[in-house]
Amino acid sequence: MAADKTTNKKEQIIKTAMQLFAVKGSSSTSMQEIAELCGMSKGSLYLVFKSKEELERSIYIYCFRMIRDPLQQEEQNSSGTPREKLRNQVEILLHHVYELREFFQRQFQELAGKGMTDAPEWLRKINGPLLKWSQNKLETLYGKEIMPYTGELFLLGHGMIHSYIWLLFNHDSFVSIPRLANHLVDVLDIVVAGLHAGRPAPLFSSVALESWMENYEGSSHRNPLQLLKEMKERLHAGPGVDPHSTEDALESIAILESEILMPHPRKAIIQGMIGNLQSYPAVHPQLEDLKKLCSFHMQGVCGFHEPGI
Repeated sequence: MAADKTTNKKEQIIKTAMQLFAVKGSSSTSMQEIAELCGMSKGSLYLVFKSKEELERSIYIYCFRMIRDPLQQEEQNSSGTPREKLRNQVEILLHHVYELREFFQRQFQELAGKGMTDAPEWLRKINGPLLKWSQNKLETLYGKEIMPYTGELFLLGHGMIHSYIWLLFNHDSFVSIPRLANHLVDVLDIVVAGLHAGRPAPLFSSVALESWMENYEGSSHRNPLQLLKEMKERLHAGPGVDPHSTEDALESIAILESEILMPHPRKAIIQGMIGNLQSYPAVHPQLEDLKKLCSFHMQGVCGFHEPGI
């Protein structure tokens, strides 16, 4: 119960700070103002967040989770086709980014005013798992034949999303979000059809793609998302595996996938889910690799840093 109260207090502070940051900017907002609007003393605020920098970092992680959680729910939804899931995920992403637009716009302005043009380190580290996720998604949608073109399709989709966000931030009544989501998957279909027909040389070689992902992850070990995918395949198709007894294992894998995609995965969650999977011999080979991968990084989990919230 005490943990719930602490979590609720953190969320209240974060939401209040976001409102002030959206209006005034973070640099012009004091911890005293945040505390007063939350109905607490400045000392009580510092008991929850030790510094303004810690609060700002926690706000970004909170925003990330706001967007990630519904995307993950859509990914696990078995009722739609892979194409429908992707289209719905684009719409979900754009809706949530648009809801947070005033906060994001003010933060972008402040970063530009400080001369900061590089993305934060934790944000850059998302690109490796995101590229791997895109690779798996493309294979599901279009088959293995499209895999050599993962790099250019990733860049295309990434660029289109950025352009859609710019359009929504600057011309919010020009094109509806559902139309933008439809447009992205339609363009992907057209581009993929052209790649299949013309068979041009890929922009990125398979070696370059692997190197790209390894550089983002900071390790030459296998990607944890690939290990989790192999675990699911073994549970679904492994000899002698009872499908009725694998629900807990698949749920643990889904939680691991969701957590690893976080900018700051929680070590306790990772360890707990790995512990749950120990009861399933079918996935032990991949599980051992996953444990080694996580223990390889002494300052974080699976290539990421500890959580700030």
